[in-house]
Amino acid sequence: MLGIKFYKADPSTFVMLFKNGKVTKQGAGTSFYYYAPSSSLVAVPLSSCEVPFAFRMKTEDFQEITLQGQVTFRIAEPQQAATMVNFTLDVAGRYVSEDPEKLEERVLRSVQVVIRNQIETMSLQQALRASRSLTELLQQNLPERHSLKNLGIDITEVSLTSIVPNPETAKALEADVREQLLKDADSAIYTRRLASIDQEKQVQERELETEKAINKQQQELEQQKLQAEQEKMRKKFAMDEEALTAKTEAERRRNELVELEAVNTRARSDAKAYDIRSQLQAYEAIDIERLKVMSMSGMKPETLIAQALENLTKGENRVGNLNISPELLQSLVR
Repeated sequence: MLGIKFYKADPSTFVMLFKNGKVTKQGAGTSFYYYAPSSSLVAVPLSSCEVPFAFRMKTEDFQEITLQGQVTFRIAEPQQAATMVNFTLDVAGRYVSEDPEKLEERVLRSVQVVIRNQIETMSLQQALRASRSLTELLQQNLPERHSLKNLGIDITEVSLTSIVPNPETAKALEADVREQLLKDADSAIYTRRLASIDQEKQVQERELETEKAINKQQQELEQQKLQAEQEKMRKKFAMDEEALTAKTEAERRRNELVELEAVNTRARSDAKAYDIRSQLQAYEAIDIERLKVMSMSGMKPETLIAQALENLTKGENRVGNLNISPELLQSLVR
């Protein structure tokens, strides 16, 4: 009504009201009335903006690659951005210029310049493995770009999601990598076989060493058995020799004893013979009849009777027939 308008900004929009070339009101999320015919309204968005990108570039060896990623930015200095970009709103609340829409292109252009400067110094294989280094480079260099500083833009996040070559190059790389993988697999198989052979050799050497040790122990055991058997035989021989020596000594002593007994027997016999000769020599001087009488002394009656009967059968007094009655015999015995 009569050109008076009411404007209410949200918290993510910085609003500036210009009148006669001067800022009369400004702030984020503010609201006010203004006279439209003599006022200019500038609205700078403060919210972060996520912009995806995909660039085709060539490496140092003239191989084409495609880089995809995303950059997130926000306007940190709205007053400075308003001096560089036309954020003026018309009566209907639309931007009167296409500059705000081209702000994303300016940010992407800065990202593209930083990436191209680095990719052109890399080979294809280096570029395909440079995702981390390129991300770090963007995070360091983008905030220092004068074009972005002049716009009051703050880069909050940047990331690379993929770096891929063209299909034909990818196939060639895949074939090359496949061949290298096959070579690596063959090398791994060869290395594994060598390791297996080496391990088998070590096992055989250990088994041979174990067998040698067992044979050595068996030889030592056999030698110990032989030594024990020899020691046993030596002890047995010594015992047999001692027994033979003892037996020989006993036989020698027995022979000495027999010889001594023989000597003693001869001596006793000689003594007895001498005694008998002496007695016989003494008896030769005595009359036979006396000897008989002497010999009869102390004899038993039956012996005397037998001697008397024997005398009756000898010599001149021999009797031809002799009858002895039982009574006479009993009286003679009594």
